[in-house]
Amino acid sequence: MRYIVIGAGVAGSSACEALREMDPEGEVRLFTDEPYPFYTKIRLPELVAGKVSPERLILKDESWFRQRRIRLHLEEKVTCIVPGPPFSIETTRGSYDADRLLLATGGFSFVPPIPGADMSGVFTLRTMQDALALGQEAERAKRALLIGGGLLGLEAGNGLRLRGLDVEVVEIFDRLLPRQMDPAGAEILQRIMERMGFSFYLGVRPKEIQGSRGKAQGLLLEDGRFLEADLILISAGVRPHLELAEGLGLKIQRGIVVNDEMETSSPGVYAAGDAVEHRGVYYGIWNAAEEQGRVAGVNLAGGGARYQGTLMSNRLKVVGIDLVSAGEIDTEGVHFSEVKSDPDKGIYRKLVYKEDRIIGCILLGDVRGQRQFLQALTHGTDVGELKGKLLSQPEKLGQK
Repeated sequence: MRYIVIGAGVAGSSACEALREMDPEGEVRLFTDEPYPFYTKIRLPELVAGKVSPERLILKDESWFRQRRIRLHLEEKVTCIVPGPPFSIETTRGSYDADRLLLATGGFSFVPPIPGADMSGVFTLRTMQDALALGQEAERAKRALLIGGGLLGLEAGNGLRLRGLDVEVVEIFDRLLPRQMDPAGAEILQRIMERMGFSFYLGVRPKEIQGSRGKAQGLLLEDGRFLEADLILISAGVRPHLELAEGLGLKIQRGIVVNDEMETSSPGVYAAGDAVEHRGVYYGIWNAAEEQGRVAGVNLAGGGARYQGTLMSNRLKVVGIDLVSAGEIDTEGVHFSEVKSDPDKGIYRKLVYKEDRIIGCILLGDVRGQRQFLQALTHGTDVGELKGKLLSQPEKLGQK
């Protein structure tokens, strides 16, 4: 059997590992247009900060793939796929045939239609090359401007701050991390980050990136204010790479639609990671991509694995801040919530309940109980008489 996996990120690499365990003899080829094998995107802000080398981010090096007889094709972009099976794969270096195919093509940084976004000095952060270019520009900069107050933007902004830059953040929402934080928690987080040196402009919209001779020098806001900057980082979310899927005529909604076996609408074609939608959900998080990749790898080799979904959880990795957010954070106050808040100490703890089950949590500044809460959330544990008392006694969940 001949297998081709397109994309060497967490989904593609996890799939290759599971596939080889299931089929020790089949021909496995893994393609990526990047010059690096599987590395962690989670630590890219550390590379921006200049705290680690690119090699420290690599999780599976070329020797790992050689030992498992997985043919790793670096810097070889797949340009076209002729439907099969067998499938004919055209790349920038040649053509290959496959009996089964996995699309783990990931996503790309979304750039809103802001005039001037194509100027030099404007960056996105998605790949190792992006982080290296951003870090190099930061060496000769003093002021950085972030467009977007999401997780990756704030983490990258901290990397720039650690290089000694002044960092300002522009966010169209009226609070930070609108998907992970409710208003009360976001306000405390903002205070913490302001003490670290960040400046924030919330509830405002960018109008135009302005500069001179093709080099960005700042951002004009819709309210007329102009924010000067030596470099601008746009962190406005991720969109899935769908070009190859479209060429194959696969069913696509927010991403490539897959079933519980991670198979697409075309027999023999599987998909996993940031390019897919499963049961109407587009995850775009590391844990989901890893789990999806494993399931896809098993099923490529004829196994019977099923993907049941992944808990939506995030952890902020800014130095000095502990933050865990998972599930339904209930920004509208629809559900019963248990809250403990100490703004002066930078602490905000919240559990959201539906009937007698935890359906969401926010832990800022004090993450005690995170393991118990996330397990209860994942398994739908009935907490019974402990409802409303668990923030002070998380250990009691383990006794149930």
